[in-house]
Amino acid sequence: MLKKIDAEEIKLRATALGAELCGIAPVERFAGAPTGFHPTDVMEGCRSVVMVATRFPSGVFSSPSSAAYTFAIFKAAEQVDAITFHLADELDRLGGLSVAVPSRDPYDYWDNERRHGQGILSLKHAAVQAGLGRMGKNTLLVNDRLGNMLCLGAVLVDRDLAGDAPADYETCEANCRACLDVCPAQALDGTTISQRKCRSVCGKSTDGGGFVYACHKCRQICPHRLGIM
Repeated sequence: MLKKIDAEEIKLRATALGAELCGIAPVERFAGAPTGFHPTDVMEGCRSVVMVATRFPSGVFSSPSSAAYTFAIFKAAEQVDAITFHLADELDRLGGLSVAVPSRDPYDYWDNERRHGQGILSLKHAAVQAGLGRMGKNTLLVNDRLGNMLCLGAVLVDRDLAGDAPADYETCEANCRACLDVCPAQALDGTTISQRKCRSVCGKSTDGGGFVYACHKCRQICPHRLGIM
């Protein structure tokens, strides 16, 4: 039996699970999603997308070690995945259907020639549709209070939920080129990112077989890294 639950109750549950931000986008807002990556391609019957976010500490930029930044990214992803997993489980127990979307891996789609991976749903674009922020020229989501130090997750649900209004604040100034100019791979054009170029300097394997994110310049240099003042 499907038990009644509204958008505000879902947000309260997400917050109780540890989400710092939660917004909702009706599925109609995803009309422009690429074929294969629409919410209904991931879950048939999806009616709403619940987006959550947590912040990871900016103190990692004070360390010269790539391991510190990489650890923060991985732990934030674990936290978000736990939130979406448990939220989906709670909604499942109330009846209906829900699917938690991974915040990072695994990828269903990978183009080896372009070194381009794509999640089953673009979380950054979904977050924009759910009112959590705006996209910066560095292709990172920027929230007015929490900046760009965010990890995102999503739960697809088969319920019609009240959507949140898109963010009405601006992020990047028209003449700002901070992230474009600092990128050592010149991977940014102000709208998109070349994953091949980015991965050439960002993702590194250590001699011991570990993995680190060796570059975070576009995130760090952003004047709205800690929020929009």
